[in-house]
Amino acid sequence: MTRHNISKSLAVVLRARMQPNPISSPPPPTPPPPPTDPDPAAPLVASVSHWLHVSASAASPPPAALDSFSDGYRSLDLVGRREVLRSLAVDYDVPRARVRDLMKQYMSVTSAEPSGVDDVEAEEGKEGAASALYRMERGLRDALRPRYAGFLEAMNAQPGGLKLLAVLRADLLALLGEENVSALRALDSYLKEKLVTWLSPAALTLHQITWDDPASLLEKIVAYEAVHPIRNLIDLKRRLGIGRRCFGYFHPAIPGEPLIFIEVALLKDMEASIQVIKFFHID
Repeated sequence: MTRHNISKSLAVVLRARMQPNPISSPPPPTPPPPPTDPDPAAPLVASVSHWLHVSASAASPPPAALDSFSDGYRSLDLVGRREVLRSLAVDYDVPRARVRDLMKQYMSVTSAEPSGVDDVEAEEGKEGAASALYRMERGLRDALRPRYAGFLEAMNAQPGGLKLLAVLRADLLALLGEENVSALRALDSYLKEKLVTWLSPAALTLHQITWDDPASLLEKIVAYEAVHPIRNLIDLKRRLGIGRRCFGYFHPAIPGEPLIFIEVALLKDMEASIQVIKFFHID
């Protein structure tokens, strides 16, 4: 075979990589799907794990499965919640076997450089290789996305889902205080990044909290005030009375839940003691 024929063969090989779906490796093995409904006699943590599997394994998680997971997770005790968090971090992480497979294919294309071909064939070979590389890079980006990413994003879109994710991260931070392992840190980092976006200040609304607001909201102000505790309803009414203001930031996905609130006292002069502001009437 002449050198010209060898070069043409190499160009044909490169163009062959341009065919649709050049990534021929099979998807990573996944556990067999569980039955449609969990065994009613199974422990609650097994039921929650079932709904996690159903939600995290689907391209578009069913809303009913997300609701079942949310309700079940809230009902779990500390031990059960931590078991679910470990499963979420480890079993639904990045599919590294598939990533390695795709990287091998990617490197095989980047190392195959045509040589000794005429200008037209060389140009066609470069274009074919570039197209294959772009598709492989897109596949790599998808493979590097953890499997729990779709589950978390779908949960955020559910009514009450954002609040559950905040609870989930609080539990995750507590678990990391005792088990500082890489899979849990990766899950926390990903969830933190998403919560920063979903709880962006641009999405928050400012509301003045008054004595006329629902009792459920006023109870949360009492419960959440940690710097200067509110002793009773009389104390609360004083802090919301004449000469005082209370403002809270709320997110539309978490109605009735003050994410941030501040108490203000309107004074003519600077007081020397916080006790004056807390307990004395302001005209």
